[in-house]
Amino acid sequence: MRKIYIFLLLLLITACKNQSDTKVISLPHPKVVTPEVLPDELIMQPPLEIKSYGDYLLFTQPMMGKSLLFYNRKTAHQFYWGEIGSGPDDFMSASCIYHNYNDSVIEIYDTNLRKMVSFKTHIENDSISLVSKERFQVNTDSISTLGLHKMNNGYYVSQALFGHENMFVLFDKDLKILKTFGERPIREMPDENYSYLYGWFASIGNKLYFASQPTGYLVCYEITDKGNVKKEWDAFFTTPKYETRPAFNWARDNQQGFYDIQLNDKYLFLSFSGKTFETNDVYPESIVILNHNGELQKHIKLDENHILLKFTLVGDSIYAVGLDQMIKFNWKKEL
Repeated sequence: MRKIYIFLLLLLITACKNQSDTKVISLPHPKVVTPEVLPDELIMQPPLEIKSYGDYLLFTQPMMGKSLLFYNRKTAHQFYWGEIGSGPDDFMSASCIYHNYNDSVIEIYDTNLRKMVSFKTHIENDSISLVSKERFQVNTDSISTLGLHKMNNGYYVSQALFGHENMFVLFDKDLKILKTFGERPIREMPDENYSYLYGWFASIGNKLYFASQPTGYLVCYEITDKGNVKKEWDAFFTTPKYETRPAFNWARDNQQGFYDIQLNDKYLFLSFSGKTFETNDVYPESIVILNHNGELQKHIKLDENHILLKFTLVGDSIYAVGLDQMIKFNWKKEL
């Protein structure tokens, strides 16, 4: 009996140690801001993403039948591009995994078709053309993946939803699998099933960040030019609440996490919900700002009647879309 007690005590100590390895960040009372509501000129459904591309805001999946929307912030000119389909340069579910305005490059990935196309853009007098330069078919064997993200060092990363014990897949510059990485942040999750932690990527230099939407989990990795992976830090912004019987599932009072993530050279920006399905809606109303080491800098909350599903950074401004409006506010003066 004594041996069994000691064994159980050791298990408890080990479990407590593992839990303490992950930081839990409590958000302070937010600074409430009133955003500027931009003129209702855009005809689109809530997009999958917003990117800043020169003078343009780039929206993916802006409406049925189109892949991209370029919106000029200065002239309000709109340009829709792409068709829904399975042709060489068509997409069923387009996402922008890399963009570099100075090099005139946009890379588009389709999770459903498992293909990536690299385009060269040409912009003249609000006329925009995209010419495909490279096409890749992405083969992940028995691993079912979600999304794709390209880092500045040329590596690609995807989330492993099913089929592997690790959470992420690392690809080389030709989109061939190099390795998998990332352990389960919640031990009680089922094996080889990370669909409960789907989310969004952002990167700068060799630093990769992933933010989960169903719960407030955030993790940072360093991926070197040689492809070596090291976890820098991770944190929970919510306490995960779930049931394990008869199967793992989120509880209704589990707080939702991050709906988007963006970076600049100093800070990490996240749209954060913190709401549960016991409320009327779970849409995010907050922006959480951290430095690249995960240290909290500011918690900003929009005033009533404003949400930010997706957003992008343009200098000191944040442009965001909700369900039926686009807003803008200055984040820097709130620091």
